[in-house]
Amino acid sequence: MLLDSSLETVQAQIIEFCPRLSPETVSILNAVGRVSAEEYRAGSDLPAQNQSAVDGYAVAEPVDGGSSGYSLVGNALLGDNPLTFLKPGEAMQVKTGSNLPPGAIAVVPHEKTEIQNDSLIPLEVIKVGNNVKKAGEDYVHGELLIPRNTILTPGHISLMAAFGMNSVSVYRKPRVAVLGLSPNVVPWQTNPLPGQTRDSNTPLITALVKECGGEVVESVLTGVDHRSVGEIGSSLLEKADIVILTGGTYAEDGNEARLLMEQLGADLLYWDVPIQPGSHTGAGVIESRILFALSGNPAACGVGYHLFVAPAVRAMQGLIAETTRLTAQCTNGFPKKSGSRRFIRGQVRWENNSWQVTVLEGQKPSMLRSLVDCNALIDMPASSPPINKGQDVSILVLKTF
Repeated sequence: MLLDSSLETVQAQIIEFCPRLSPETVSILNAVGRVSAEEYRAGSDLPAQNQSAVDGYAVAEPVDGGSSGYSLVGNALLGDNPLTFLKPGEAMQVKTGSNLPPGAIAVVPHEKTEIQNDSLIPLEVIKVGNNVKKAGEDYVHGELLIPRNTILTPGHISLMAAFGMNSVSVYRKPRVAVLGLSPNVVPWQTNPLPGQTRDSNTPLITALVKECGGEVVESVLTGVDHRSVGEIGSSLLEKADIVILTGGTYAEDGNEARLLMEQLGADLLYWDVPIQPGSHTGAGVIESRILFALSGNPAACGVGYHLFVAPAVRAMQGLIAETTRLTAQCTNGFPKKSGSRRFIRGQVRWENNSWQVTVLEGQKPSMLRSLVDCNALIDMPASSPPINKGQDVSILVLKTF
């Protein structure tokens, strides 16, 4: 077990023990945000044949330089597949998306033509390939469409539909369970009695897990569940790939989260990481399952999730576990020096041709205010002086914006 090890060391330890989850097949209509478990290639050209890009007339090679116009030989409707070869000096009316007849070299928009004595007269210079969607100009047969380990976007869904795919192989969503160990915490839907606190950590973790592509399958608060803590923990391990314990990470008379992990038979990976907020944190493994202990303070719980749990949720789906790191200019500074390494909740944006990050109000571990607009963590090294306004800082980007 690692004790008081660096964040990067314990993150590497987490990834080492993360299993890759098994694939499953889902409808492409339910696949957005999921991670592809296979690569997919084009089974044909797209488009499959030359098509018209406008409503107009497909024209063949001109005769006499096109001065005599073109003879109209038909009309290709949408859905038609004209097979008649256009001879020099011939033209065929087409619609946007119509397959072009063989022999067509270009398409003239209808508004740039005239009909004179049953002949089509172009009002523009015809260039080979004008207004033609060439076969394979989007994708060619055999081209890679979707690499393995790719988060599927709405664009991917449209692409799969264009190639006639009904379903796609994706990694199973990581199943997460949450166990609140603080005896004074009650469900957020209830009215707390004096001395009790509404549970904001479970909804927070549920949202964060969903944002990472996982799902929370069950949550339990020991303060309102009359089963023993060990019994509850064993039950959650049967349902989840990851169990997150909130609260109970530090007390003078014992460490409830660590004791529970040991009681359940977990091999501890690490305990206590010298960071703020939430230094009293740890993780253990039982076979292919991982247990995390996070602070019961909401802001510290959120930071701990991003630093420890999120990499595991991503890795289980075949994604890059590391969080994107940028350098940004701090717009307002942070007045406190740091003893241990500190992660400050911030809001980053692109402004004035550079990344700008603002320290959010409410930096106490117990406060929710800084979580509301937080999309980045400012990584403040140990033994640092206060951050000055305008100073460049290193940040971890938590979500897209």
